[in-house]
Amino acid sequence: MKLRSYSQWIRSRDWSSVAMEILIVVVGVIIALQVSNWNEGRKDAARGADYLLRMQNELRADVHRLGTMAAFWKSVNADGRAALAHAEHGTLYQGSAWKTLRAYYQASQIWPYRKDDTTFQELRASGEFGLIRDPVLRAKVSRHYADTAGGAIAEVLGVAPVYREHVRGMTPWAIQEYVWAHCYANAFESQQLVDCPSPVTEDEAMAVLREYGESRELLGHLRFWVATNGLAITLSASLQAEASKLADAIEQRNR
Repeated sequence: MKLRSYSQWIRSRDWSSVAMEILIVVVGVIIALQVSNWNEGRKDAARGADYLLRMQNELRADVHRLGTMAAFWKSVNADGRAALAHAEHGTLYQGSAWKTLRAYYQASQIWPYRKDDTTFQELRASGEFGLIRDPVLRAKVSRHYADTAGGAIAEVLGVAPVYREHVRGMTPWAIQEYVWAHCYANAFESQQLVDCPSPVTEDEAMAVLREYGESRELLGHLRFWVATNGLAITLSASLQAEASKLADAIEQRNR
């Protein structure tokens, strides 16, 4: 009896309508999924563009900072070369014992470089590096932050040189205080070596220079530091050009 009733129920159904209802449900689900995926895709694209914009701004700032730092390194290097001229040949810088002494001291100045890679590290740590959809651009970004001159600059200028400790250990404290007060300027993200008059007589300056000259270790440390500082200047030009080029590529991609 139950089987007969069930058969009659099946025959009485409008299966075309049932099929249509099922089709409508399936199509609705598919459309909902597509809309959801499209929305997620739009959100990912927006987040990727935001990451790239932040990275672009960091790169532009890095280019500017490298230019400022390189100018400072060149001043330090020039003083180092003046000190070397005296140590190796007895040449007084501009004929002045004080200016030569000051060159020895200013040659010990440092400005360590640290690449601003905040956005890159955030992308990598979050596992969202794929938000940079363009594989060529993604490879350029990875290479810039992993394999460029920036790492070399950070390595060569990331540690205080032995020369810095050595020459400051030999320089009278009163002269060091004077240099910091009158021969050096420091503002926000900026350092500058300043020309300043002598606080001592030429004879007193010559006495300090003789002490410098008696230390063969100081000369070796000075040579090494001048060479290292010069390398950083060369590398900074390469890194500036690469960072600027990458910032341009990101800007083009984000348009």
